[in-house]
Amino acid sequence: MKRFFNPEGLLWKPLGFIGELVMLSLLWGVCSIALVTAGAATAALYDTVVHVLRRREDDLFPRFFRSFRAELKTGCLSALLWLALLAALFFGWRYLTGLDDPRFGMAAWVYAPVLALLLLGVLCWVFPLLSRFTFGFVDLNRTAARLALGNILRSLAAALLTALGAAACLLYTTPIIFVPGLVVWLWSYLMEPVFARYEKQ
Repeated sequence: MKRFFNPEGLLWKPLGFIGELVMLSLLWGVCSIALVTAGAATAALYDTVVHVLRRREDDLFPRFFRSFRAELKTGCLSALLWLALLAALFFGWRYLTGLDDPRFGMAAWVYAPVLALLLLGVLCWVFPLLSRFTFGFVDLNRTAARLALGNILRSLAAALLTALGAAACLLYTTPIIFVPGLVVWLWSYLMEPVFARYEKQ
């Protein structure tokens, strides 16, 4: 019976991990309500996932809010940039698909998803990068683009994970309580090997 309640046991360890994912996802959701703060919230989520869930180096709540405050300014500026880029892509797609010439509509359906996936691939690097290194606004986004293009398969995998997670949350709502944390946890396995190379340099 004592072994059954062991916090490191086969049952409780996964349950504890799921509970932490839920808490982090809810924290991320609350801190992202203003949209412009979603960048800082994502940086804090990534930082907490790496240092608390994976490395067990710190406590969850202090780590999250410390990182959120530290990355708020640059995170908000980057969030505004990426919200503008994604909005421009969406409204450009709406405009082209609404034209009478079917060639424009066909081009929009073919090229817009490809461009969206590439942009999302770059975006997936921005806030993890912010959480791990010190950057100004311009250098952060330029470095994210360079890393995304230099690690294109990892970027596409991260973009697909993000798109699937976003679709699940938009279609069913309930996954919002764990999907953000889960997606960022999966990101960390794609990105940490790349960051480790740069930390050695």
